[in-house]
Amino acid sequence: MVENCFWDGMNSYTKELIEAIADISARRYIIVCNVETGDCWWSEKAAMYFGFDFRYFNIKDTEDLATVHPDDIEAFKKAVSERHMGYHETEVLEFRAKPKRSGEYSFFSMKSRMVRDENGTSRYMVVIVHNYGIREEIDEVTGLHNDISFANRINELIKEGTDSVIIKIEIEKFSHINVMYGAEYANRLLWSVARSLNKLVEGKGSVYRIAGIKFGFCLKPMPRDEIQSFYRAIVEMMSNNIYVDDRKIPLKISGGGLVLDGYIKDAVAVRSRLTYAHNSSKHSHHGDLVIFNDGACATVKDNLDLISTIHQCASNGCEGFYMCYQPIVNTRTGKIKGMEALLRWKKEPYGNIPPGAFIEWIEEDPCIFELGNWILESALNDTKALAQMDPDFFVNVNISAAQIERHEFRDSVMRIIEKSELDPRHLCMELTERCRELDTEFLRNEINFFKSKGVKLAMDDFGTGNASLSVALNLPIDELKIDMSFVKDIKDKPVNQAMVQSIVEFAKKTNLETCIEGVEDSAVNEYLGQFGATWHQGYYYSKPVPIEDFKKMYMEMSADDK
Repeated sequence: MVENCFWDGMNSYTKELIEAIADISARRYIIVCNVETGDCWWSEKAAMYFGFDFRYFNIKDTEDLATVHPDDIEAFKKAVSERHMGYHETEVLEFRAKPKRSGEYSFFSMKSRMVRDENGTSRYMVVIVHNYGIREEIDEVTGLHNDISFANRINELIKEGTDSVIIKIEIEKFSHINVMYGAEYANRLLWSVARSLNKLVEGKGSVYRIAGIKFGFCLKPMPRDEIQSFYRAIVEMMSNNIYVDDRKIPLKISGGGLVLDGYIKDAVAVRSRLTYAHNSSKHSHHGDLVIFNDGACATVKDNLDLISTIHQCASNGCEGFYMCYQPIVNTRTGKIKGMEALLRWKKEPYGNIPPGAFIEWIEEDPCIFELGNWILESALNDTKALAQMDPDFFVNVNISAAQIERHEFRDSVMRIIEKSELDPRHLCMELTERCRELDTEFLRNEINFFKSKGVKLAMDDFGTGNASLSVALNLPIDELKIDMSFVKDIKDKPVNQAMVQSIVEFAKKTNLETCIEGVEDSAVNEYLGQFGATWHQGYYYSKPVPIEDFKKMYMEMSADDK
């Protein structure tokens, strides 16, 4: 087909406008079809992804351009034909496809719209195809480059051998803003923060939104005192210069830093050290900047091989990892009705390493997908005997963003469930904080898929990070898990009382279940009873224990009830 013929009869600027729109997004492709002739034009990025040089073809040739998954092909062909005839044009079609020469499928959604002339006759069909296998590198809320760009930049600096300073900061107690004012207000606040950080970093380097309420910086080399001065400037700005609707919002931060001077050769090590330094700032140094290379992290520096050892174990059949389980109790009956699966690691000469030392960074590593599958398989196998005793028994398993955004995640989960021979309703997947940063439409589709199979979905650590009642309204989840930070000293904190009460009441009105975490003793358990949550979880019932100890505890409690 001759290019000019396709655009005949259109405004001279039409092609340029469509090209410009198509070029804006990395993962949304545009296809325009002439309804009368069946001739189609593909945007450049669509052609590049599917690996062909030409961009004009006939709709009858669609199957020759890409390989649609065998389970989706019949529905796909029917949908394309119906949309070409003008039916179901606004409905979303979901399917899996891959380039002809590629071995991996990506998950797609497709929506079309007809363009009609003044007589109502269909002339052109415009199709938007969303590729969920590609993540854009711009954060939609702040306009900053995101975690992918941050990781890529660190890799570039390592390869170039360029001296630089890497910093990671986190906004503290952002959950109060989310719960009290909602997601829209919180997003506007984050946008204001990003704009201010951009101005502050100008001429010194670049800033990234790396996870929820965390930001990363890649800076030019500078002396230690200048690094500390830069951080103090961020602290000052956050305290006095962040505004929403002309209202000043004082914010507190914690931060970790790393001087990249050629001795670190991989990005995993950089991110691990940043996490250690940041945690040290948050928990031991009252938010002051902790630079990993300095004495504040000396005890960690003495065990640098710990990080690489855990990484190697995760990639080597999950060596040293094991599961513990904490009971989830029905607040009305006081009976154990479920358990949360919690990962642990032990290996000599290190001994038992607390999960806080490795969970955050391992969730950012590619090994999390295989490790996540191992966790899920182990948890379901350990649930079998309990499910035979109680047909309503369930196990909660944490799911990270790095897992759920993998195109093979659906198939992996369903295969593991089938292998376990358990009914899917025995599984509840808890979406961790970073899951809430994924594209909302994509996340909604994933949740709906698992719900259609009988799997329950819960939002973990609700009220922390970038979560709010507004977020819950936009996702078809089954349960909100109220973070334990709201429970600590709740009897003496009216704000925490109001937050827990509002979350539980909201959940009841929208037919969601709630689980309050961090129930540490009988007094707190009794006090929390007034809120009427569905479930309680915490050390008052039991610390996390291996499955055999859990079974023993469950049997003893069941015997006491008889």
